[in-house]
Amino acid sequence: MNKGKSGGKRRPVGRRPGQSAARRAVKRRVRPAARAARRQANAAKRPMPKPPARRPLRPAAKRPVARPGARPGARPAAQPAAASPELQARVTAAQNRFAELENQAQLGGVYDAIGEFDTKLVDLPLALEALRNRGYVHSEQLEDRLEALEEKWDDARPRVEAALQQHVARLDKQLDDVERQIHRLHPAEGALRTTDSVLNSLDKRISGAETAVANLYSGMNNELYAIQNDLNRATAMMDALDASANIILRETEGPLLAVKAEWQRDGDEGPEGMLFLTDQRLLFEQREEVVTKKRFGIFKADSEMIQELLLEGEVAHIEDVAHKEEGGFLGMGKADILDITFTADGPLSRARFHLKGQDSSDWAAMIKRIQTGEIDDDRAQEYVDELEEAKETAVSFPAQCPNCFAAVPTPPRGVLSVTCEFCGATITPE
Repeated sequence: MNKGKSGGKRRPVGRRPGQSAARRAVKRRVRPAARAARRQANAAKRPMPKPPARRPLRPAAKRPVARPGARPGARPAAQPAAASPELQARVTAAQNRFAELENQAQLGGVYDAIGEFDTKLVDLPLALEALRNRGYVHSEQLEDRLEALEEKWDDARPRVEAALQQHVARLDKQLDDVERQIHRLHPAEGALRTTDSVLNSLDKRISGAETAVANLYSGMNNELYAIQNDLNRATAMMDALDASANIILRETEGPLLAVKAEWQRDGDEGPEGMLFLTDQRLLFEQREEVVTKKRFGIFKADSEMIQELLLEGEVAHIEDVAHKEEGGFLGMGKADILDITFTADGPLSRARFHLKGQDSSDWAAMIKRIQTGEIDDDRAQEYVDELEEAKETAVSFPAQCPNCFAAVPTPPRGVLSVTCEFCGATITPE
């Protein structure tokens, strides 16, 4: 088999071999970072208002404790000295609870959540562009999803802000009524039961207000966190690739999935490491600490960290993919198994992996998408044209070795040179 060489570990974003300056100048979509900067500038002009500070009903130092049944304006009577410590503790607890509810009634948590939403709509496009710069070329819909979410939020934000102000104003009036009752509260069983009921009712109103505002954008919030999870997974994958000196991505090759896995070469056991899937290859790199010396045959005395690329196979050479769950008890603790069968051109006949943290069904589906070519439709727009150029480069290799005239198979897409397996000559496109 001819050995191919790729162009390097990472591809400079925005530069495609052979592409004309005119085609590079075409901008089909505003870059995520540009949208983020524009959004940040707009947010600075119209920041989300802070929760309003509630004006106290009366100065705290002039809050007299009224005698039950006293006429309005009458001098307050002294607190009965005979109140039990238990009743007095309940009065203090009611006063403390009111203070907590008074703070919650400003809906500060909701204001913070909305501010965080605004911040994420700036941070996520920046994170996406950083991933693109690192070589994550797929999931074009991420740009579309972010753009759609920004438009929905810009439309909903004024309504959310107005609803917040209305709920805070309504709760502020209710707080005034409850505060008057707290001021009149005395250590009597009946008064305390009534106050507890009033505080419970206020608590429910606050929770209802928080829910009502959250419901105005809950769908958008769910979508925001779904996008963030997708970006986090892609970031973890790119970090895992960057941690390998053994894996060199070809020109135009796009990573898709990565997961911790065990290659069960010996039945149910085998080396631990990372399994990677790109739009061209399936790779397994062993990454584990191996004990090299034991004390008394039991205790670890010495070990070494092994990081070695053990499997590299073309997805085009995968003949069959099977996924299943094994083991477990009552649906718990099942192992996700991915079974790969290669063609005669593959590196081996079969490979069985225990995936740790991802569904084997998702991997099987992704492999099928690669084999059908569907995955190429999922590329970000700025990485579409390079596919055609890479295909043209692949077919421009000579059919025979210029040195020994041995047959040269068409190399995989993105390979820039191959080594003749007969004479060792380096062959490049014509």
